[in-house]
Amino acid sequence: MKKLLALTLLLVLVIGLFAQEAKKEALESLDAAKSLINAGDYAKAQEELNYAQAKISEIMAEDLLKHIPEKPQGFTFEGKEASSLGQAGAIIGSANAVAAVGHYTKGNGSYDVTITTGGAVGQTGNILSGFASMFGGMAASTSQVRVKGYTGTMDYDKDNDSGTLTISVGSKITVIIEGEDIKSPDDLKALAEQVDMSLLEKSF
Repeated sequence: MKKLLALTLLLVLVIGLFAQEAKKEALESLDAAKSLINAGDYAKAQEELNYAQAKISEIMAEDLLKHIPEKPQGFTFEGKEASSLGQAGAIIGSANAVAAVGHYTKGNGSYDVTITTGGAVGQTGNILSGFASMFGGMAASTSQVRVKGYTGTMDYDKDNDSGTLTISVGSKITVIIEGEDIKSPDDLKALAEQVDMSLLEKSF
């Protein structure tokens, strides 16, 4: 127990130091960009601004990670990670998008909770969900659900025992619950309900 506590404290310290270093680098790049703009070197200034934005995205990704449930009732938490979507986000319209993903199991089923921030990412998620339901075949069923006052789109394929629940939280945040080898789409909603969406919206 003491070893686990020590490891937890060490992890918190490492994350804190990482955020401080990323913040320092972002500020240094912004200062460098100002000097380069004043000197008329706009190409290099743009590089510095891009680097600063990347560092800010890293900080936001770590903050987003805090909203991934680690003690979900009825599910086993397997791990989590966060990252800036970078060019992948740019492809779908939001170069500043970041994502945090949590992994879970329940019986034979596996689940992912993905939280993204970036307005276009959320909109694209809902659009793709709609297309999936249109072209996914007769086995897929789509319905609208409410989770803690937020509207979501549930896509469930009963033949493959898989489904996706996509929820818009405000205009910039999307929560996506995906499940494979699941017994019921209700499990997707049950897992989604364990994300504090109100706090998530206030935080970003």
